[in-house]
Amino acid sequence: MSRIVIDVRSPAEYAARHIEGALNLDIRSAAFGISLAELPKDGEYVVYCGGGRRAGQARWRMLDAGFTDVTSYGILGAAAATGRTIVES
Repeated sequence: MSRIVIDVRSPAEYAARHIEGALNLDIRSAAFGISLAELPKDGEYVVYCGGGRRAGQARWRMLDAGFTDVTSYGILGAAAATGRTIVES
């Protein structure tokens, strides 16, 4: 299974700049937990935000929810770690 990349910023932030192929699951949205529940817990996840703070919070929430392989980064670190391109609109 390949790594699943998740952008935990707002939809507006995602629209302006995101990593190619990333899912947008806003950590500040009430639907964040619901969206997590739909993902396989045994997947390999890379979560990111602008600088890393929200991604770190998301990582801990995912680990607490039973996910086993989650790393967190700022957008530049996530792009480097995944080898994916940053898309800007």
